Amino acid sequence: MSVSSPLPLSVLDLVPVPLGSSAAESVEAALAYAKAAEDAGFERYWVAEHHNMGALASSVPLAVLAAASQRTSRIRLGSGGVMLPNHAPLSVAEGYRLLSALAPDRVDLGLGRAPGTDGRTARALRGAQGLMDEPFERQLSDLIAFGTGQYPAGHPFAGTVAAPAGEGLFPPLWILSSSGYGAHVAAKAGAGLAFAWHINPDTAQARAAADAYRAAFQPSESFPEPRVIVAASVVTAPTAAEAEELSLPLGLMFLRLTRGESAPYPTVTEAKAYPYTPQERVLADSMRRRAIIGDPQSVAARLHALARDAAADEVIVSLNIPDAAQRRDTLKLVMDAVRAQETRELAPA
Repeated sequence: MSVSSPLPLSVLDLVPVPLGSSAAESVEAALAYAKAAEDAGFERYWVAEHHNMGALASSVPLAVLAAASQRTSRIRLGSGGVMLPNHAPLSVAEGYRLLSALAPDRVDLGLGRAPGTDGRTARALRGAQGLMDEPFERQLSDLIAFGTGQYPAGHPFAGTVAAPAGEGLFPPLWILSSSGYGAHVAAKAGAGLAFAWHINPDTAQARAAADAYRAAFQPSESFPEPRVIVAASVVTAPTAAEAEELSLPLGLMFLRLTRGESAPYPTVTEAKAYPYTPQERVLADSMRRRAIIGDPQSVAARLHALARDAAADEVIVSLNIPDAAQRRDTLKLVMDAVRAQETRELAPA
């Protein structure tokens, strides 16, 4: 497979809450970030779902996306994704139909089956709704039935109308995956596939998932042809040394997550001053190595290589930089570098 040129780029936001910032400031920064992504030419602005994490304010993507719909006019808005086992399918169908009414023809509904949190919090989210033992594919089937109004024969909720009513409000579905299972589900559902390389940075496995998905793909109204996005965590700055420094908070954040600590997203100063033990240093550095870190030109080259090697049609980047203004500026750095990379590749030898 050849990578399309120009390579479509999108952005995944975790809505970080840096040390010294408030949730209100972080959400406002997310809305400015969505607008900056639109202005820089990105295809999509997606918001992840995470719970019980003091470093992130992305517990309810729908709320952020609804607000972003009023600050933007072109960019597609979506969940990256709704962790479906945490939610009743009818509630998800209604929420994203309503979002489509706010932002017609530019909503994506990305779905995952991970909890997006620790086990205790997952039980707190799901237990009262009786969702703990519901198979993901059954939940997905119910969501599609509620969302489209097309119920299988004998469905116990046939005739239920997901509000708001109306044609064309149920958005295209994307299945998030870090393994072959999601590829199977996406192909069967006629959905898009978004491979979480930033979680499982195994390019060979990403390629195998993309190939299996395309081989088994069943066309749908939203996706007449298969479509693959690969997600990458990126930290870039004008120089490689600056990028390495900016990536230090990423390692400390994940170290704290492994210990069950809920703290604000660390700043560069905090991460540099943290008294790591040798074992903690190894763990933090291993987490940073899951990201693409470097100057813009090297990052652009690696993103193109990732798209090619993973057989992806599009790349979605998570820019893990705690400072909101720097994060917005990095959008243009990445876009300009990727377009310059394409120009160099097209230039005659």
